Amino acid sequence: MKQQNQWLLLMSTSIVSFMSTIDASIVNIAVPKMSRDLHVPNNQAEWIVSVYLVSICVLLIFFGRLSDQIGRVRIFQTGTLIFVTGSLFCGLSLNLPMILGARLLQALGASMTMATNFGIITDIFPPHRHGIALGVNSSFVQVGNIAGPGIGGLILTWLNWHYIFYINVPIGIIAYLLGHHFFPRTPRATRKIQVDVPRFSTYAGAVISFFVMIFWGQMIGFGDWRILSLLVVTIGLFAAFFVIEQRVAAPLINLKIFHNLGFTFGILSAMLVYACGYFNNVIMPFYLQDRLLLSSAIAGLILMAVPLLNIFSAPTGGYIADHIGAEKVSFYALFIFLIPEVIFLLIQPSWSIWWLIIGLALFGTANGAFQNNPMIMGNASPEFQGIAGSIAALGRNFGMTIGLSLATSLLYFGISRQAGRRVTTYPDAHPDWFVAGMHFAYRFALGMIILAIILLAVVLYRRAAKEKRVM
Repeated sequence: MKQQNQWLLLMSTSIVSFMSTIDASIVNIAVPKMSRDLHVPNNQAEWIVSVYLVSICVLLIFFGRLSDQIGRVRIFQTGTLIFVTGSLFCGLSLNLPMILGARLLQALGASMTMATNFGIITDIFPPHRHGIALGVNSSFVQVGNIAGPGIGGLILTWLNWHYIFYINVPIGIIAYLLGHHFFPRTPRATRKIQVDVPRFSTYAGAVISFFVMIFWGQMIGFGDWRILSLLVVTIGLFAAFFVIEQRVAAPLINLKIFHNLGFTFGILSAMLVYACGYFNNVIMPFYLQDRLLLSSAIAGLILMAVPLLNIFSAPTGGYIADHIGAEKVSFYALFIFLIPEVIFLLIQPSWSIWWLIIGLALFGTANGAFQNNPMIMGNASPEFQGIAGSIAALGRNFGMTIGLSLATSLLYFGISRQAGRRVTTYPDAHPDWFVAGMHFAYRFALGMIILAIILLAVVLYRRAAKEKRVM
Protein backbone atom coordinates (compact mmCIF):
# COMPACT_ATOMS: atom_id res chain seq x y z
CA MET A 1 0.00 0.00 0.00
CA LYS A 2 1.23 3.50 -0.83
CA GLN A 3 2.51 5.37 2.21
CA GLN A 4 0.09 8.26 1.52
CA ASN A 5 -2.85 5.85 1.61
CA GLN A 6 -1.57 4.33 4.85
CA TRP A 7 -1.72 7.70 6.58
CA LEU A 8 -5.16 8.53 5.14
CA LEU A 9 -6.49 5.24 6.48
CA LEU A 10 -4.82 5.91 9.82
CA MET A 11 -6.65 9.24 9.98
CA SER A 12 -9.92 7.52 9.07
CA THR A 13 -9.64 4.86 11.77
CA SER A 14 -8.32 7.37 14.32
CA ILE A 15 -11.18 9.82 13.77
CA VAL A 16 -13.71 7.04 14.38
CA SER A 17 -11.71 5.95 17.45
CA PHE A 18 -11.84 9.51 18.75
CA MET A 19 -15.60 9.82 18.29
CA SER A 20 -16.45 6.46 19.86
CA THR A 21 -14.17 7.16 22.84
CA ILE A 22 -15.20 10.77 23.46
CA ASP A 23 -18.86 9.73 23.54
CA ALA A 24 -18.05 7.76 26.68
CA SER A 25 -16.95 10.91 28.53
CA ILE A 26 -18.51 13.95 26.87
CA VAL A 27 -21.96 13.18 28.28
CA ASN A 28 -20.71 13.56 31.89
CA ILE A 29 -20.73 17.35 31.81
CA ALA A 30 -24.14 17.41 30.07
CA VAL A 31 -25.92 15.08 32.53
CA PRO A 32 -27.42 17.91 34.67
CA LYS A 33 -28.93 19.64 31.60
CA MET A 34 -30.11 16.33 30.11
CA SER A 35 -31.71 15.46 33.45
CA ARG A 36 -33.72 18.69 33.42
CA ASP A 37 -34.69 18.51 29.72
CA LEU A 38 -35.72 14.84 29.88
CA HIS A 39 -37.49 15.33 33.25
CA VAL A 40 -35.64 12.52 35.02
CA PRO A 41 -33.57 12.54 38.23
CA ASN A 42 -29.76 12.76 38.02
CA ASN A 43 -29.16 9.12 38.98
CA GLN A 44 -31.36 7.96 36.06
CA ALA A 45 -29.69 10.41 33.67
CA GLU A 46 -26.35 8.77 34.59
CA TRP A 47 -27.63 5.63 32.83
CA ILE A 48 -26.96 7.50 29.56
CA VAL A 49 -23.23 7.27 30.41
CA SER A 50 -23.13 3.79 31.95
CA VAL A 51 -25.29 1.96 29.37
CA TYR A 52 -22.85 3.00 26.63
CA LEU A 53 -19.72 1.87 28.49
CA VAL A 54 -21.18 -1.42 29.73
CA SER A 55 -22.62 -2.36 26.32
CA ILE A 56 -19.22 -1.83 24.68
CA CYS A 57 -17.55 -4.07 27.30
CA VAL A 58 -20.13 -6.79 26.56
CA LEU A 59 -19.77 -6.66 22.76
CA LEU A 60 -16.04 -6.07 22.17
CA ILE A 61 -14.84 -9.66 22.42
CA PHE A 62 -17.70 -10.90 20.24
CA PHE A 63 -16.78 -8.57 17.38
CA GLY A 64 -13.06 -9.26 17.83
CA ARG A 65 -13.77 -12.96 17.29
CA LEU A 66 -16.17 -12.27 14.42
CA SER A 67 -13.66 -9.99 12.67
CA ASP A 68 -11.15 -12.85 12.54
CA GLN A 69 -13.74 -14.82 10.54
CA ILE A 70 -15.22 -12.25 8.13
CA GLY A 71 -12.58 -9.49 8.03
CA ARG A 72 -11.71 -6.50 10.18
CA VAL A 73 -12.32 -3.84 7.54
CA ARG A 74 -15.88 -5.04 6.90
CA ILE A 75 -16.70 -4.99 10.62
CA PHE A 76 -15.06 -1.57 11.08
CA GLN A 77 -16.90 0.10 8.19
CA THR A 78 -20.27 -1.37 9.18
CA GLY A 79 -19.66 -0.26 12.77
CA THR A 80 -18.90 3.29 11.61
CA LEU A 81 -22.27 3.57 9.86
CA ILE A 82 -24.12 2.10 12.86
CA PHE A 83 -22.35 4.51 15.23
CA VAL A 84 -23.25 7.50 13.03
CA THR A 85 -26.89 6.35 12.91
CA GLY A 86 -26.95 5.92 16.69
CA SER A 87 -25.48 9.42 17.13
CA LEU A 88 -28.21 10.92 14.95
CA PHE A 89 -30.94 9.21 16.99
CA CYS A 90 -29.27 10.34 20.25
CA GLY A 91 -29.49 13.93 19.04
CA LEU A 92 -33.14 13.50 18.05
CA SER A 93 -34.12 11.87 21.37
CA LEU A 94 -36.91 13.49 23.38
CA ASN A 95 -37.15 11.12 26.36
CA LEU A 96 -35.00 8.75 28.41
CA PRO A 97 -36.08 5.42 26.81
CA MET A 98 -35.40 6.85 23.34
CA ILE A 99 -31.91 8.08 24.16
CA LEU A 100 -31.02 4.85 26.00
CA GLY A 101 -32.03 2.86 22.91
CA ALA A 102 -29.97 5.19 20.71
CA ARG A 103 -26.99 4.85 23.07
CA LEU A 104 -27.24 1.06 22.72
CA LEU A 105 -27.11 1.49 18.94
CA GLN A 106 -24.10 3.80 19.33
CA ALA A 107 -22.39 1.23 21.57
CA LEU A 108 -23.01 -1.52 19.00
CA GLY A 109 -21.24 0.52 16.32
CA ALA A 110 -18.48 1.72 18.66
CA SER A 111 -17.67 -1.82 19.80
CA MET A 112 -17.34 -2.93 16.16
CA THR A 113 -14.80 -0.17 15.41
CA MET A 114 -12.92 -0.52 18.71
CA ALA A 115 -12.55 -4.27 18.25
CA THR A 116 -10.91 -3.90 14.84
CA ASN A 117 -9.01 -0.59 14.57
CA PHE A 118 -5.74 -1.77 16.18
CA GLY A 119 -5.65 -4.90 14.02
CA ILE A 120 -6.30 -2.85 10.87
CA ILE A 121 -3.45 -0.47 11.71
CA THR A 122 -0.95 -3.28 12.31
CA ASP A 123 -2.09 -4.84 9.01
CA ILE A 124 -1.59 -1.74 6.83
CA PHE A 125 1.66 -0.48 8.38
CA PRO A 126 5.00 -2.34 8.28
CA PRO A 127 6.31 -3.60 11.67
CA HIS A 128 9.01 -0.91 11.99
CA ARG A 129 6.30 1.79 11.84
CA HIS A 130 3.80 0.21 14.25
CA GLY A 131 4.99 2.41 17.12
CA ILE A 132 4.39 5.74 15.42
CA ALA A 133 1.13 4.56 13.76
CA LEU A 134 -0.34 3.17 16.98
CA GLY A 135 1.01 6.23 18.81
CA VAL A 136 -0.98 8.54 16.51
CA ASN A 137 -4.10 6.41 16.97
CA SER A 138 -3.43 6.32 20.71
CA SER A 139 -3.36 10.14 20.79
CA PHE A 140 -6.86 10.25 19.24
CA VAL A 141 -8.15 7.58 21.64
CA GLN A 142 -6.61 9.20 24.71
CA VAL A 143 -7.73 12.69 23.69
CA GLY A 144 -11.22 11.29 23.19
CA ASN A 145 -11.13 9.78 26.66
CA ILE A 146 -9.99 12.95 28.45
CA ALA A 147 -11.31 15.75 26.24
CA GLY A 148 -15.00 14.97 26.74
CA PRO A 149 -15.69 17.34 29.66
CA GLY A 150 -13.69 20.17 28.06
CA ILE A 151 -15.25 19.92 24.60
CA GLY A 152 -18.68 19.26 26.11
CA GLY A 153 -18.41 22.37 28.26
CA LEU A 154 -17.54 24.49 25.23
CA ILE A 155 -20.44 23.08 23.17
CA LEU A 156 -22.93 23.61 25.99
CA THR A 157 -21.89 27.26 26.28
CA TRP A 158 -23.49 28.08 22.92
CA LEU A 159 -25.59 25.05 21.94
CA ASN A 160 -27.88 22.52 23.62
CA TRP A 161 -26.84 18.96 24.54
CA HIS A 162 -28.28 17.48 21.32
CA TYR A 163 -25.28 18.88 19.39
CA ILE A 164 -22.91 16.75 21.46
CA PHE A 165 -24.22 13.88 19.33
CA TYR A 166 -25.00 15.70 16.08
CA ILE A 167 -21.34 16.61 15.49
CA ASN A 168 -20.53 12.91 15.05
CA VAL A 169 -22.72 12.59 11.97
CA PRO A 170 -20.80 14.62 9.32
CA ILE A 171 -17.40 13.60 10.75
CA GLY A 172 -18.38 9.91 10.78
CA ILE A 173 -19.63 10.05 7.20
CA ILE A 174 -16.34 11.61 6.02
CA ALA A 175 -14.35 8.92 7.87
CA TYR A 176 -16.50 6.18 6.29
CA LEU A 177 -16.05 7.57 2.77
CA LEU A 178 -12.26 7.81 3.26
CA GLY A 179 -12.15 4.18 4.32
CA HIS A 180 -14.49 3.08 1.52
CA HIS A 181 -12.17 4.64 -1.05
CA PHE A 182 -8.78 3.60 0.36
CA PHE A 183 -9.26 0.38 2.34
CA PRO A 184 -7.95 -2.65 0.41
CA ARG A 185 -10.73 -4.86 -0.97
CA THR A 186 -10.86 -8.25 0.73
CA PRO A 187 -12.79 -11.29 -0.54
CA ARG A 188 -15.90 -12.25 1.37
CA ALA A 189 -15.51 -15.13 3.79
CA THR A 190 -16.62 -18.42 2.28
CA ARG A 191 -16.46 -20.55 5.43
CA LYS A 192 -19.38 -20.80 7.81
CA ILE A 193 -19.40 -18.17 10.55
CA GLN A 194 -19.21 -19.76 14.00
CA VAL A 195 -20.77 -17.99 16.95
CA ASP A 196 -20.87 -19.86 20.25
CA VAL A 197 -24.00 -18.39 21.82
CA PRO A 198 -23.78 -20.21 25.20
CA ARG A 199 -20.18 -19.09 25.81
CA PHE A 200 -20.84 -15.53 24.74
CA SER A 201 -23.98 -15.43 26.89
CA THR A 202 -21.95 -16.59 29.91
CA TYR A 203 -19.37 -13.86 29.32
CA ALA A 204 -22.02 -11.18 28.69
CA GLY A 205 -23.93 -12.24 31.83
CA ALA A 206 -20.74 -11.99 33.92
CA VAL A 207 -19.91 -8.49 32.64
CA ILE A 208 -23.46 -7.18 33.07
CA SER A 209 -23.72 -8.70 36.55
CA PHE A 210 -20.40 -7.10 37.53
CA PHE A 211 -21.40 -3.60 36.47
CA VAL A 212 -24.93 -3.84 37.86
CA MET A 213 -23.29 -4.79 41.16
CA ILE A 214 -20.94 -1.79 40.96
CA PHE A 215 -23.53 0.85 40.01
CA TRP A 216 -26.32 -0.50 42.22
CA GLY A 217 -23.90 -0.82 45.12
CA GLN A 218 -23.23 2.92 44.93
CA MET A 219 -26.91 3.60 45.57
CA ILE A 220 -27.80 1.05 48.26
CA GLY A 221 -24.41 0.28 49.80
CA PHE A 222 -21.95 -2.52 49.02
CA GLY A 223 -22.76 -4.37 52.24
CA ASP A 224 -26.38 -5.01 51.17
CA TRP A 225 -27.25 -8.72 50.75
CA ARG A 226 -28.44 -8.09 47.17
CA ILE A 227 -25.02 -6.72 46.19
CA LEU A 228 -23.27 -9.64 47.89
CA SER A 229 -25.55 -12.02 45.98
CA LEU A 230 -24.64 -10.33 42.71
CA LEU A 231 -20.95 -10.68 43.64
CA VAL A 232 -21.42 -14.46 44.01
CA VAL A 233 -23.25 -14.61 40.66
CA THR A 234 -20.52 -12.55 38.95
CA ILE A 235 -17.70 -14.74 40.28
CA GLY A 236 -19.62 -17.88 39.33
CA LEU A 237 -20.25 -16.72 35.76
CA PHE A 238 -16.64 -15.60 35.21
CA ALA A 239 -15.36 -18.90 36.64
CA ALA A 240 -17.70 -20.88 34.37
CA PHE A 241 -16.59 -18.85 31.35
CA PHE A 242 -12.87 -19.42 31.98
CA VAL A 243 -13.37 -23.15 32.62
CA ILE A 244 -15.32 -23.52 29.35
CA GLU A 245 -12.73 -21.48 27.42
CA GLN A 246 -9.95 -23.86 28.44
CA ARG A 247 -11.84 -26.91 27.20
CA VAL A 248 -12.96 -25.87 23.71
CA ALA A 249 -11.02 -26.02 20.45
CA ALA A 250 -11.93 -22.48 19.29
CA PRO A 251 -12.20 -20.29 22.40
CA LEU A 252 -13.87 -16.89 22.36
CA ILE A 253 -10.76 -15.57 24.16
CA ASN A 254 -7.65 -17.69 23.70
CA LEU A 255 -6.26 -17.54 27.22
CA LYS A 256 -2.76 -18.37 25.92
CA ILE A 257 -2.43 -14.70 24.99
CA PHE A 258 -2.16 -13.90 28.71
CA HIS A 259 0.89 -16.16 29.09
CA ASN A 260 2.92 -13.21 27.83
CA LEU A 261 3.59 -11.13 30.95
CA GLY A 262 4.25 -7.98 28.91
CA PHE A 263 0.79 -8.26 27.34
CA THR A 264 -1.03 -9.02 30.61
CA PHE A 265 0.70 -6.33 32.66
CA GLY A 266 0.34 -3.91 29.72
CA ILE A 267 -3.44 -4.42 29.80
CA LEU A 268 -3.58 -4.00 33.59
CA SER A 269 -1.42 -0.86 33.62
CA ALA A 270 -3.52 0.66 30.79
CA MET A 271 -6.69 -0.07 32.78
CA LEU A 272 -5.21 1.75 35.78
CA VAL A 273 -4.22 4.78 33.70
CA TYR A 274 -7.65 5.05 32.04
CA ALA A 275 -9.34 4.69 35.43
CA CYS A 276 -7.23 7.60 36.74
CA GLY A 277 -8.24 9.68 33.72
CA TYR A 278 -11.87 9.20 34.63
CA PHE A 279 -11.23 10.65 38.10
CA ASN A 280 -10.55 13.95 36.30
CA ASN A 281 -13.63 13.55 34.08
CA VAL A 282 -15.92 13.03 37.07
CA ILE A 283 -14.40 15.27 39.76
CA MET A 284 -12.85 18.25 37.96
CA PRO A 285 -16.07 19.62 36.36
CA PHE A 286 -17.63 19.76 39.86
CA TYR A 287 -14.53 21.38 41.35
CA LEU A 288 -14.30 24.05 38.65
CA GLN A 289 -18.00 24.89 38.30
CA ASP A 290 -19.46 24.24 41.77
CA ARG A 291 -16.50 24.90 44.06
CA LEU A 292 -14.58 27.59 42.14
CA LEU A 293 -17.82 28.94 40.57
CA LEU A 294 -16.38 29.16 37.04
CA SER A 295 -18.63 29.18 33.97
CA SER A 296 -18.92 26.05 31.81
CA ALA A 297 -16.96 27.88 29.06
CA ILE A 298 -14.02 28.72 31.36
CA ALA A 299 -14.13 25.24 32.90
CA GLY A 300 -14.09 23.71 29.42
CA LEU A 301 -11.10 25.83 28.38
CA ILE A 302 -9.13 24.82 31.51
CA LEU A 303 -9.92 21.14 31.02
CA MET A 304 -8.68 21.40 27.41
CA ALA A 305 -5.13 21.63 28.82
CA VAL A 306 -5.17 17.83 29.07
CA PRO A 307 -5.99 16.95 25.44
CA LEU A 308 -3.91 19.79 23.98
CA LEU A 309 -0.71 18.48 25.59
CA ASN A 310 -1.76 14.91 24.83
CA ILE A 311 -1.93 15.66 21.10
CA PHE A 312 1.78 16.50 21.00
CA SER A 313 3.13 13.96 23.48
CA ALA A 314 1.40 10.85 22.07
CA PRO A 315 3.03 10.76 18.59
CA THR A 316 6.34 11.85 20.17
CA GLY A 317 6.08 8.95 22.58
CA GLY A 318 5.24 6.61 19.70
CA TYR A 319 8.31 7.78 17.76
CA ILE A 320 10.57 7.21 20.78
CA ALA A 321 8.90 3.83 21.40
CA ASP A 322 9.98 2.68 17.92
CA HIS A 323 13.60 3.19 19.07
CA ILE A 324 13.72 2.19 22.76
CA GLY A 325 10.53 0.16 23.22
CA ALA A 326 6.99 1.03 24.29
CA GLU A 327 7.42 -0.42 27.79
CA LYS A 328 10.31 1.90 28.65
CA VAL A 329 8.51 5.00 27.35
CA SER A 330 5.36 4.05 29.27
CA PHE A 331 7.38 3.36 32.43
CA TYR A 332 8.98 6.82 32.33
CA ALA A 333 5.60 8.45 31.56
CA LEU A 334 4.11 6.94 34.72
CA PHE A 335 6.55 8.95 36.84
CA ILE A 336 5.25 12.15 35.22
CA PHE A 337 1.74 11.12 36.31
CA LEU A 338 2.84 11.30 39.95
CA ILE A 339 3.20 15.11 39.85
CA PRO A 340 -0.39 16.00 38.83
CA GLU A 341 -1.85 13.35 41.14
CA VAL A 342 0.00 14.91 44.09
CA ILE A 343 -1.19 18.39 43.03
CA PHE A 344 -4.81 17.21 42.82
CA LEU A 345 -4.77 15.58 46.26
CA LEU A 346 -3.28 18.69 47.90
CA ILE A 347 -4.82 21.60 45.99
CA GLN A 348 -7.02 24.12 47.80
CA PRO A 349 -9.46 26.70 46.39
CA SER A 350 -7.14 29.42 47.71
CA TRP A 351 -4.33 28.25 45.41
CA SER A 352 -3.70 30.00 42.12
CA ILE A 353 -5.65 28.46 39.22
CA TRP A 354 -2.29 28.01 37.49
CA TRP A 355 -1.49 25.09 39.80
CA LEU A 356 -4.54 23.28 38.46
CA ILE A 357 -3.69 24.13 34.84
CA ILE A 358 -0.10 22.90 35.36
CA GLY A 359 -1.41 19.68 36.88
CA LEU A 360 -3.83 19.08 34.01
CA ALA A 361 -1.13 19.89 31.43
CA LEU A 362 1.30 17.43 33.02
CA PHE A 363 -1.45 14.81 33.15
CA GLY A 364 -2.06 15.31 29.42
CA THR A 365 1.68 15.05 28.69
CA ALA A 366 2.01 11.83 30.66
CA ASN A 367 -1.20 10.40 29.23
CA GLY A 368 0.01 10.91 25.68
CA ALA A 369 3.50 9.57 26.36
CA PHE A 370 2.05 6.40 27.93
CA GLN A 371 2.21 4.04 24.94
CA ASN A 372 -0.43 1.51 25.92
CA ASN A 373 -1.46 0.47 22.39
CA PRO A 374 2.05 -0.21 20.99
CA MET A 375 2.97 -1.91 24.29
CA ILE A 376 -0.05 -4.23 24.20
CA MET A 377 -0.08 -4.99 20.45
CA GLY A 378 3.73 -5.39 20.38
CA ASN A 379 3.50 -8.16 22.99
CA ALA A 380 0.84 -10.09 21.06
CA SER A 381 2.05 -12.61 18.49
CA PRO A 382 0.71 -12.31 14.89
CA GLU A 383 -2.01 -14.96 15.33
CA PHE A 384 -3.44 -13.00 18.27
CA GLN A 385 -3.48 -9.51 16.70
CA GLY A 386 -7.25 -9.53 16.11
CA ILE A 387 -8.27 -10.61 19.60
CA ALA A 388 -5.44 -8.54 21.17
CA GLY A 389 -6.98 -5.38 19.74
CA SER A 390 -10.36 -6.36 21.21
CA ILE A 391 -8.84 -7.11 24.61
CA ALA A 392 -6.93 -3.81 24.56
CA ALA A 393 -10.16 -1.91 23.85
CA LEU A 394 -11.97 -4.00 26.47
CA GLY A 395 -9.30 -3.15 29.05
CA ARG A 396 -9.63 0.53 28.18
CA ASN A 397 -13.41 0.51 28.59
CA PHE A 398 -13.24 -1.57 31.77
CA GLY A 399 -10.77 0.98 33.12
CA MET A 400 -13.04 3.88 32.19
CA THR A 401 -16.13 2.22 33.68
CA ILE A 402 -14.33 1.22 36.86
CA GLY A 403 -12.83 4.72 37.04
CA LEU A 404 -16.32 6.23 36.77
CA SER A 405 -17.56 4.02 39.59
CA LEU A 406 -14.49 4.42 41.80
CA ALA A 407 -14.27 8.19 41.39
CA THR A 408 -17.95 8.64 42.29
CA SER A 409 -17.89 6.17 45.19
CA LEU A 410 -14.64 7.47 46.71
CA LEU A 411 -15.63 11.12 46.27
CA TYR A 412 -18.93 10.73 48.13
CA PHE A 413 -17.41 8.38 50.70
CA GLY A 414 -14.80 11.06 51.45
CA ILE A 415 -17.51 13.73 51.67
CA SER A 416 -19.55 11.48 53.97
CA ARG A 417 -16.55 10.92 56.24
CA GLN A 418 -16.14 14.67 56.55
CA ALA A 419 -19.87 15.22 57.17
CA GLY A 420 -20.26 12.36 59.66
CA ARG A 421 -23.27 11.08 57.72
CA ARG A 422 -24.02 9.61 54.31
CA VAL A 423 -23.92 12.21 51.49
CA THR A 424 -24.71 11.35 47.84
CA THR A 425 -24.98 14.82 46.26
CA TYR A 426 -22.81 17.93 46.05
CA PRO A 427 -22.80 19.57 49.54
CA ASP A 428 -23.86 23.12 48.55
CA ALA A 429 -23.92 24.33 52.14
CA HIS A 430 -20.49 22.86 52.92
CA PRO A 431 -18.23 23.22 49.83
CA ASP A 432 -15.14 22.34 51.89
CA TRP A 433 -16.56 18.86 52.38
CA PHE A 434 -16.32 18.41 48.61
CA VAL A 435 -12.62 19.37 48.64
CA ALA A 436 -11.98 16.83 51.41
CA GLY A 437 -13.79 14.16 49.36
CA MET A 438 -11.79 15.10 46.26
CA HIS A 439 -8.50 14.75 48.15
CA PHE A 440 -9.63 11.37 49.51
CA ALA A 441 -10.44 10.10 46.01
CA TYR A 442 -7.14 11.28 44.53
CA ARG A 443 -5.17 9.34 47.15
CA PHE A 444 -6.48 6.19 45.48
CA ALA A 445 -5.70 7.58 42.02
CA LEU A 446 -2.10 8.12 43.15
CA GLY A 447 -2.01 4.56 44.47
CA MET A 448 -3.18 3.22 41.09
CA ILE A 449 -0.35 5.02 39.30
CA ILE A 450 2.18 3.58 41.77
CA LEU A 451 0.74 0.10 41.14
CA ALA A 452 1.10 0.62 37.37
CA ILE A 453 4.75 1.62 37.89
CA ILE A 454 5.36 -1.62 39.82
CA LEU A 455 3.74 -3.72 37.07
CA LEU A 456 5.88 -2.23 34.30
CA ALA A 457 9.00 -2.39 36.49
CA VAL A 458 8.46 -6.17 36.74
CA VAL A 459 8.07 -6.43 32.95
CA LEU A 460 11.27 -4.45 32.28
CA TYR A 461 13.23 -6.34 34.95
CA ARG A 462 12.22 -9.74 33.54
CA ARG A 463 13.02 -8.60 29.99
CA ALA A 464 16.44 -7.31 31.03
CA ALA A 465 17.16 -10.55 32.88
CA LYS A 466 16.15 -12.60 29.83
CA GLU A 467 18.38 -10.54 27.52
CA LYS A 468 21.27 -10.93 29.96
CA ARG A 469 20.86 -14.73 29.93
CA VAL A 470 20.84 -14.78 26.13
CA MET A 471 24.06 -12.76 26.01
